[in-house]
Formats: sequence, structure tokens, C-alpha cells
Amino acid sequence: MPIVKFINENISIEVKKGTVLLDAIRKAGLSIEAPCNGMGICGKCKVVAKGKLSTPDAKEKKFIDENKSERLSCMALVFGDTEVGILKNEERLKTVNKGFSIDVPVDSPVKNIKLPGICKDNPLPYADYLGYHFNSPELYKKISLIEENNPEEIWGIVYDNKLLDITTYKKNILGVAIDVGTTGVSCYLIDLSNGEIIKKLSFLNPQIQYGGDVLTRITYCMENKSGTDKLHELIVNEINNSIKSLTGNIYNIDDIYYITVSANTTMNHLLLGINPESLAKFPYRAVFLRTDDIKAKDISIEANDEAVLTVIPSISSYVGGDIVSGIMASDFQNNKEAVFIDIGTNGEIAVLKNGDIISTSTAAGPALEGMNIECGCRAKEGAIETFDIDEEFNVNYTVIGNEKPIGICGSGLIDIVGALVKRNILQKSGRWSKNLDSKIAWRLADKKFYITDDVYISQKDIRQIQLAKGAIASGMILLLDEIGLDIQKIPTIYIAGAFGYHINPDNIKTIGLILKGFRGEIRFLGNTSLEGARLVLINKQCLKKAYYISKNVKTLELSLKENFQDVFISQLNF
Repeated sequence: MPIVKFINENISIEVKKGTVLLDAIRKAGLSIEAPCNGMGICGKCKVVAKGKLSTPDAKEKKFIDENKSERLSCMALVFGDTEVGILKNEERLKTVNKGFSIDVPVDSPVKNIKLPGICKDNPLPYADYLGYHFNSPELYKKISLIEENNPEEIWGIVYDNKLLDITTYKKNILGVAIDVGTTGVSCYLIDLSNGEIIKKLSFLNPQIQYGGDVLTRITYCMENKSGTDKLHELIVNEINNSIKSLTGNIYNIDDIYYITVSANTTMNHLLLGINPESLAKFPYRAVFLRTDDIKAKDISIEANDEAVLTVIPSISSYVGGDIVSGIMASDFQNNKEAVFIDIGTNGEIAVLKNGDIISTSTAAGPALEGMNIECGCRAKEGAIETFDIDEEFNVNYTVIGNEKPIGICGSGLIDIVGALVKRNILQKSGRWSKNLDSKIAWRLADKKFYITDDVYISQKDIRQIQLAKGAIASGMILLLDEIGLDIQKIPTIYIAGAFGYHINPDNIKTIGLILKGFRGEIRFLGNTSLEGARLVLINKQCLKKAYYISKNVKTLELSLKENFQDVFISQLNF
């Protein structure tokens, strides 16, 4: 059988003749980004490969430089011995692990309580007269030792009416708030006694190597018997690694007693190791929307053995706990009329009128985060993040980290398209204009507008942006129509998500991501999903609010609206 050798990792494996190179990489236990999960349309799984491989076809050649021995691992077939170099992609994400949120008093359900001393003359077991529920043999062992030593002080860590731990000193009580996004994951380590954020951390969701959006990952689970287990293992392992990084040498993982997770419905299923297949089949029913608290160790999250895991409840199959968190953290529900948009890999929207909220999810796709874009990338060092063309057609841009440009992230992409539309370089239809001024015309070649010699935006990229912004705009139109509101009378649009935190409000209006006629205020909130998880950690009333929101927000299924396609097509133009 052919041998595939991974040069940088010094790993060699045997594979069957005709194996897809991407499958060989995964078999070797190595990670490579594949947002389209092997469909050959994103070009992100590029490697350097030499040996007996299939000849690249025209589709693959669009993405590779054959002179550099580049191949798309999802399209190259192994016919004989092959050497592979996986291109290193430094991922120092510039993401938002903070956001706007309401102020709440610190009243965590997890508390340090001083317990009564042991009365030697009382025949009643000490565990019985404490008044707390617990069923852990380890706690009985600890009580046994405490009774032997008869210490001066006894402390309990309690979660509502449940005893999680018992000690002879006052321990740290820590919590971890986690936002599990389709693309990125952000965490807080929090002192539950005072609500203080001790440390923050963000990282890529490792599931992205099996698809850049929820539908691709659901498809992977449907087509692979062990797909759900694999995606579950990936995210749990990365959460465990993040917990180790958050605690470091200063704090103890055993002091983590409470973990809250805010995520969309698909990510919740995968986190708990539940196959999300039903979400992709009529009637698109989730296995669950809400769960009772579970032990973190039951899904292999490393914390105290009795640590409680709370998953923020979802609203529907495609409107998740991340939106519930956002509505709660922003105090959105206490407006009279407003619109809430969470711009990420999915575009989720909620509209409020006189206390009633209706929501929907749009298939915006990952384009607005720089994915499915030829020179697209996430917000990392080397990514173009702002862009402008002045009246003299001078091009100006900034790059994260002041590095040499290597690609375009979401905010840069919106700026570029907005500038091209403003300067009539790009027509409203999305086609390139003819008879451009010579000062700028030289940048346009082969239907690509070049920002640098290597970084450009193509006609195909423009279409991806049109599809994404058209999906969000049409979703907003149909929600407003359903609830009986006029965009011109909306006073405030809230935009949540890491993407929204960096974009220029003028440009999102220019390209039509925000509906024409809106005259109100745009408020960028940042990562409200993470903030919602934090609020639930530090204040027990916030979980009740989250459940109330999840049960009372109505949903609109866009695909069931007869005029959806007509509205969607009408919103494609800039």
C-alpha cells in the first residue's frame, strides 16, 4: 500500500490506493482546515505534496500554484508513495471575547457556606442534618475524615440546595463561561465569590476542519458513523486545553465548580455528543432545546468531579442559546421596538414590538467572516481589517499586526465592497463597472480587484457577499412584515458578534446589509453570547430569564414563506 509521509511532523502512514489526501491527513491524526469539508470550493485545505498523486483538474488548478507543488488535499488522490508538507497557519486571532451586558448583582448559585460543626452526641449522621442534597461517595468519604479530625471550621461548596464539596478551609470557587461559536470559541475564568473575570481566552473551534458551517458538520455526521463522536471529542478536548490555560499555575482545576455554555443548537448537540442529523431533516426537529444541569465530567470536561454544567437553552432548531444570551445580556427585551442581529457563520435576527419578540435564522454562510472568499481569512495577523478609497482613487487600508497583507477578514471585506460601490467601481448589480478612471482601472484584471500584488477580491467573492447580505436583509424584511413594523420607524438596531464589533456602520448600510430607509442608531455589542454565559454564572436569576426568553420568543421559518425567494432576490443588489 502507498505510504504517505508528513515531513514536518515526521509521521508516516499506509493508505489504500486512491485515498483522498485529506482523509490521509485525518487518519494520521493531524489537523487541517477544511471549511467546505472536502467539496473543493473553499481552497483552504492547501498543502505542498510530491509523489504519486492524481493530476489536478481545472477546478483544483484555480486554487493552487503547481510550480510550488501545491495541492488541495480534498481533491488529490494518493496513488503511490507521497511526501506532504502541511502549510503552517499561524492563528493569533483578533477576536472579541468581550461584549456589552447589563449590570447584575453577584449572586451565583454556587457559594461557599460555613457549615455547622459536628456534634459528637448527636446520633443523626452529619450528612443528614446539613440539609443539602448529595449522592457522591467521595463526599461521604470526606465527611468521614472530617468527623475523625473534628476541625474547627467546616466549609461547603453548594449549588442551590446541592452540596458539591466539603472542606476544612474556605476554597476558591471558580466558574468558566464559554461561548462555543461555529468558527471561534471564547472563554472567561471567573471568581464566583465576587464575579471578577480572572482571565480571558479565545481559540478556533477545531471542528472547522470538518466544515465551516453547521450544515456541513451535520452532513459529516450523517455520512460518517463516528462523525458525531469525532466532533464531540474535538470540542471537548479543546475546552479542556483552554481550562488548563486559564487556570495555569495559579489556580486549581479542582476549584472549578460551575461551567456555562452559550452556543447555537447544533453546537450544543455536538458538545453533548448527540447526533444533530434530525436538524437537517423535515420537520427539522432538535433532539433537545433545553436540558437540566448535568455533571461536567459526564461529557469528559475536566473540572471538579461535582462541577455543574449549564447549557443556555435554545429557542428553536436554528435559533440557539447564543441568541437567548444576546437578548438577555443586551436588555433587548426592554425596548419598545428594536432589531437584534447576530452576524456570524449564521445570521440570526430578532425583532421586538411592544414586548413581543419574533426571531429567525438565515443561511448567511461563512463569507462575512472571510471564509469561502478566495483571499479570505479570519481576523488574524496579516489580515486586512479596514479599507477605503478616497475621491482621488487612492487606496488606504490597515492590517492586523501591521504585517504584510496575507488576506482579508470580514470587516475588511465589508469595507472593500462598500468602497467599491461608493466609487462606482462596482455596480449595484455586483458586476464590475466599465470605463474606470486610469488611477484605479489598473487594479482590475481578470475580474479581480487587486489590493496588493497577492491579495484581491474576485467577482465570485462579490457574489458570496451578495448572497450573505441578501439572506440577512431578506430575513429582516420578513420578520418586520410578520410583526408589523416599518424599518424607517425602528429607533435602534443591535448588532452582536465578533464580526459586527469591527465593521464600519456606513459600509454595512452602503452594501444593503442594513435595510434601506433605516434612520436610527446602530449599536455594536460585541460578544453577547459570552456575556450571557457570564451572567448566568454570577447571578442565579439570569438562568431563569434565559429560560423565559427561550420559551417566549416566537420563530419564523423563512422557507415556509411563499414570498421568501422573491424577497431574497430583491435584496441581492447593493
